[in-house]
Amino acid sequence: MATLAQRTEAVEERVADLETILARFMAHTEESIARTNESAARTDESIARTNESVARTDESIARLERIVEHYVQEGAREREEAARERTIAAQDREEAARERERERAIAAQDREEAAHERERERTIAAQDREEAARERERERAIAAQDREEAARERERERTIATQDREEAARERREMNKRWGELANKMGTVVEDIVAPSVRRLAREVFGCGDLVRFTTRQAVTRSDDRSRTREFDALYVGTRAVLLNETKSSPRPQDARAFVEFLRSGEFRLYYPEYETVPIVPAFSSLSIPEDLVTYLTRHGIYALAMGEEAMQVLNLQAVRSRTAAT
Repeated sequence: MATLAQRTEAVEERVADLETILARFMAHTEESIARTNESAARTDESIARTNESVARTDESIARLERIVEHYVQEGAREREEAARERTIAAQDREEAARERERERAIAAQDREEAAHERERERTIAAQDREEAARERERERAIAAQDREEAARERERERTIATQDREEAARERREMNKRWGELANKMGTVVEDIVAPSVRRLAREVFGCGDLVRFTTRQAVTRSDDRSRTREFDALYVGTRAVLLNETKSSPRPQDARAFVEFLRSGEFRLYYPEYETVPIVPAFSSLSIPEDLVTYLTRHGIYALAMGEEAMQVLNLQAVRSRTAAT
């Protein structure tokens, strides 16, 4: 729109300039004619030249008039085009104004709807808060009941636990009594199971020779101190060696250590001085012996005897023999 107005104004300025030039040209021409008339009196040749100049001037004027007419027509067309464009621009402005009015109306409706929606949301949120408050109150009531029930349950459990501990104490006392009786009985049972195998192993495996004497659970008094007595679980006296066996129903590391210390002390000779020059074959036996205890016995050159699939067997025969041969 601004460009068209500028173009129209430029055309009008050019037309005005042409009119000014034409006016100046006319004035100049008139002056020339006047000079020509003055000089016509002097010479016909000047008149002729003047007539020719006038003719050329007339042609120039005609051409200028045609140019001016063309620019005038062009300016009229451009003014009409500018008027049409101004009309269209006015219509566009009116349409834009109507569109802005519609948009403002829609925006107002949207704001009203948003306000209604916020109001609904606030109402729902208030209801949700009230419901949540009621739910928390119900949960607190249930939690209080649960705590009371838990407290009662803990009290019942403490009562039952106290009764259970008292009952367990009574059962432990009774069980300890029974275990004591059973331990005494088991000790002799294991010894009774081990004894026949000790006789067989002493003759067939350990090479103690033919049986000269075999005793089980024999209490013997020391030859140098009649107040000290020791019970020997099983003693096989053969023609070539004596098998000294220690039997435990539940073998413990301290039992094995005590047997090792007894052998090291040489006390056996004080209980049986008659076998002072006879080789001693030490054996530690039970129905079952843990592996670490077998390792300990092997390290000290003591045979470990335990129940196999059908009879008592030596768990570390080769290991002890290899150790004895090395020493």
